[in-house]
Amino acid sequence: MVFAEHGLDAGVGEIVARAGVGRGTLFRHFPTKQDLIAAIAVDRIEAAIADGRRLLEEADSGDAVFAFMAKLVVRHQSDRALAEAVSEEFLAHPAVRAAEAEFVAMLEELLARGREAGSVRSEVGALDVLMLVKGACAASAALEASPELVERQLALLGAAISAPGHAPPLRGRAPTLADFAPAAARG
Repeated sequence: MVFAEHGLDAGVGEIVARAGVGRGTLFRHFPTKQDLIAAIAVDRIEAAIADGRRLLEEADSGDAVFAFMAKLVVRHQSDRALAEAVSEEFLAHPAVRAAEAEFVAMLEELLARGREAGSVRSEVGALDVLMLVKGACAASAALEASPELVERQLALLGAAISAPGHAPPLRGRAPTLADFAPAAARG
């Protein structure tokens, strides 16, 4: 929870205090802070994989991938550590890389379902989607006070991967520089 709230810069002291354990206990399980972060990243990636698998089981249509992309953006909004942990430094960790490979395979399954249903462009791959989602996550961070604008970015993302004639209608208004002013003031 500490990482979700404060990102990866959260101190070990705050982590052990919130967890109700001592430093020794923490470091017996995780020799370095990077090992702890990698374990948390794997946990978060596995949770996202579980979400995707549920959508594969529950959804009858090819629209499951669109719902999954929205879940990823919403998850990013509430968990700063997840976005920070999915960086080159932590993706080099073997456990994180294995979870990432499983995540990409599951996302390819969601895309295949969408292709079969005719809702997703045939040439779109999982890494295309991940790059688009990363952009939507960056936009959601900058537009944190405006769910309407985040929804618009998700609709744009959906339109980018949609098969011709399947793109969702674009909702809301286009963002303006004023929408980014709160983030710029913090910067």
